[in-house]
Amino acid sequence: MSLTLLIISCILQFMFAGFQVMFVIFTASGAVNTHAIKGLKLAILNASVFILPLSCLATVIILITLYIKDSPYLSLWWHAIPLSLSVLYLIYVTALTKSEPAEC
Repeated sequence: MSLTLLIISCILQFMFAGFQVMFVIFTASGAVNTHAIKGLKLAILNASVFILPLSCLATVIILITLYIKDSPYLSLWWHAIPLSLSVLYLIYVTALTKSEPAEC
């Protein structure tokens, strides 16, 4: 991976982290406002606000570290970690909101 590709991919990861924050805020607030979500399920939604963007930051740190050490494990596949976590979160929120909305 070239330095240019590394810089571009790191910038895109930071942009994706901002998207993930907004994505979690809007989906979690929508799910909590329309459904009765409590306990561990609510704690997972709250933690997702931090976990998803931190996965982007961790990916950037891994990529920069591997580039500096000239590691053979430097690959674009590291970007799949935040993407897969976002897909898992979307599946989780969709599963939470499958039931009928709670009465207000």
